[in-house]
Amino acid sequence: MIQVILLLVAVSALILHERLTRRPDGVARTAVRWALLGFVLVTAAVAGPALRLQVAALLNDPAMVPTVPFDSAGDPLGAKALAAQRPQHPFPSGATDAVSSWQEHIRAVLRDEQDLELTRGESVLSVPTDVLRTESVGTIRRTLIRYTSWDGTRIPAYVLAPDGVPKGAVLVVPGHGVGIGATAGLVEEYQHQAALALARRGYLTLTPELRGFGMLAPDGLPSHRVVAAAALAAGTSYKALVARDLHRALTVLEQWPGADRTRLAVVGTSLGGELAVLLAALDQRVKVTVSNSYGGVAGPVAEDDENNDEADQTPHGCHTMPGINRILLQEDWVRLVAPRPVLIVRGRGNLSSRAAAYQALVREAYRASGAADRFGFQVEDGAHEFYLEATAQFLERWL
Repeated sequence: MIQVILLLVAVSALILHERLTRRPDGVARTAVRWALLGFVLVTAAVAGPALRLQVAALLNDPAMVPTVPFDSAGDPLGAKALAAQRPQHPFPSGATDAVSSWQEHIRAVLRDEQDLELTRGESVLSVPTDVLRTESVGTIRRTLIRYTSWDGTRIPAYVLAPDGVPKGAVLVVPGHGVGIGATAGLVEEYQHQAALALARRGYLTLTPELRGFGMLAPDGLPSHRVVAAAALAAGTSYKALVARDLHRALTVLEQWPGADRTRLAVVGTSLGGELAVLLAALDQRVKVTVSNSYGGVAGPVAEDDENNDEADQTPHGCHTMPGINRILLQEDWVRLVAPRPVLIVRGRGNLSSRAAAYQALVREAYRASGAADRFGFQVEDGAHEFYLEATAQFLERWL
């Protein structure tokens, strides 16, 4: 109310100011005019925003709009229909001799229905690659490259090479964030410079930029939502686009000097951990997989926090694959990797309520494949981040 009175006074002052401008100037009259004008400006600055908020609140007052309480009958949010979907060809629980057949069938369905044919019918024997810059980080050689992906996009990546013969070659997939600057050692955040850290442990690492992040984002600002929206509108998905980029990145890595193509691994954090599992499920060149801060949620993809600990990220669109619940459940991604070694690492502060069920379901596939000891689910003190020691120990054992 006070703001309204002040504005009325200010309007009156403005009218008086206009009347004074029509009369001959004098020192006193000019001073009064400027004082009135200053009062108008100050009053507008002080009272204007508050008045606008009051008007907006009045216009948006729920009491002024006819409404009824939210009714959960039916499925107004679409969540029940999504959660009710089940695979048309479920995992053959209890049939130990049918796991490999199920894996081949699901891979074929993913290729046909989810645009996950990684080579698009072409055998990529080599990938055009340019070396842009090489520098030393202690004993590590860090090389910035760009390689040409399946659609002509030039994908930046860092290769980090230790002195001597590498223990193995590791593709490090970044997660949400600033891009490969974080994994290659230029920025410190939740991924803990994973590619550089593993190179210091003796591994040859390559970390490629994901579309919509870092050097593949306009102005460096994350724009993966735009990429995901365009992919979904085109009838595919963000994960399908990036999986083909990662497939080519793995080819660049295995052909890098010093790499042993029989000892290739893929690791990642968050979205990177999700993509690491997806790549391993489809590309059997991957011998070992470590997923940090992804995995541990069982059942169909759901859009609620209770059943899906990644639910706060689903609006990004980068996790979304249309109709995926009719092909496989969330635990089935790792089941597709069996019997190759896989480690899932989660922090105690980032643990799904369905972690125990997830472990039991995935172990079933590994036992059926005769490789029960090759699946690990490790819980560490921490949150949503990369766990270097757990990752390095698993690589040391299996790569």
